[in-house]
Amino acid sequence: MTELRNAGCRVIAVCKPDSNVHRFLLARGVECRTLPNNRKISAASIRFVRNLVEHEYVDVVHVHFHKDIWIPSIALRRDHRRKLFLSIYMGVISKNDLLHRWIYGRVDGIFTSSEELNARLPALYPVPKEKVHLLPYGRSLETYRISQTRRDEIRAKLLVKPDGLLVGTMVRIDPGKGALDFARSILYLDRETARDINYVIVGEPTRKSVRRPGESPYERHCEEYLKHIEAFIHEHQLSDRLALAGFQEDLIGYLGAMDIFVFPSRDELYSLVVLDAMCMNLPVVAARAGGNLRQIRDGQNGLLYNVGDSKDLAEKVLQYAGDRELRRQHAAAGRAFVEERHSMSGAIRRLLSFYGSSKDMNRSFE
Repeated sequence: MTELRNAGCRVIAVCKPDSNVHRFLLARGVECRTLPNNRKISAASIRFVRNLVEHEYVDVVHVHFHKDIWIPSIALRRDHRRKLFLSIYMGVISKNDLLHRWIYGRVDGIFTSSEELNARLPALYPVPKEKVHLLPYGRSLETYRISQTRRDEIRAKLLVKPDGLLVGTMVRIDPGKGALDFARSILYLDRETARDINYVIVGEPTRKSVRRPGESPYERHCEEYLKHIEAFIHEHQLSDRLALAGFQEDLIGYLGAMDIFVFPSRDELYSLVVLDAMCMNLPVVAARAGGNLRQIRDGQNGLLYNVGDSKDLAEKVLQYAGDRELRRQHAAAGRAFVEERHSMSGAIRRLLSFYGSSKDMNRSFE
């Protein structure tokens, strides 16, 4: 949204009050509104959207969560001038019943960041394949800079030796994300090399979409998974070598503190954090699965290991640990991959081509 604004569009964000998105956008001067309530379908919210698009002369409505498509679809049912788009960032279940056909019949286009999801979506959602479009993630490379002060500060906090290596991952603590696979790989490092290698896991359990007052904010099976990781660290006395850093807003700072990045997710459609690691000139080790195969060219801009195989993962980490030049080459190739395929300017140009040219379209809300 901030990049669309920088490209000359007026953007109005409709989001939950006091959410992370709300605070982020307000801090950057993006105009924000909130719906009258959080119900999936609400007459008051439908009226709100109709009034907003009319009074603010909105040309495009872009929805970023599939459950939020209902209200704008109904609100724009008889409005054929304005465009309605939906972005889908994760895997979805089938929604081909009569009601969903009616709701999605108003959608002008769906964007995904994954060629795999693009191929699957027409069979899962009631949308023709010509309405499903690939919109690669965009990254502003100039924002990815290492602060030596911050790097030293984080590494000291994690007990990394001055000449040691920090191997890190940044994932949700969820069984499918493979954090325990990553943790277990430390046991397969040879003793001499292992003395100079520290691990860090940055992330928290998956949050519940709705919770009652006083209830844990995290999904139960993800909390249990975190306990398994904590028990593993305790059992093998790894607290000085394997750190659980929790959620960190300072993504760039923590990536900048790492020397090798590992992405252990067992079935990812297309990873944003892998692109972030590449932007920070980090060599990447990733599970041989899903969208990782489209991001990592094994032996060229990263290394792939067999899914769930902690020993194989350790071997790839050791390959990088013992070869500084290989780390440098793969890191440079990874950054070049982002520059070529994921520039923010390219992503915005492609998005505007669907919205309508910037001369014809100057207002959108998301």
